Amino acid sequence: MKKTRIIITHQLEKTQYHFMVVNPDKLTNNEVQKIKKEMGVEMVFVNSRLYK
Repeated sequence: MKKTRIIITHQLEKTQYHFMVVNPDKLTNNEVQKIKKEMGVEMVFVNSRLYK
């Protein structure tokens, strides 16, 4: 599977995080959990989708 690099900017801190995901339009549960843990957040907003 080819992975795509996405960049997520923390809303309050304005820090940019880089992640490799399979499909940026539909993140897997494992990808969401990894992103939330690394960023220290409870929700992630990627490509107009909210992941809890």
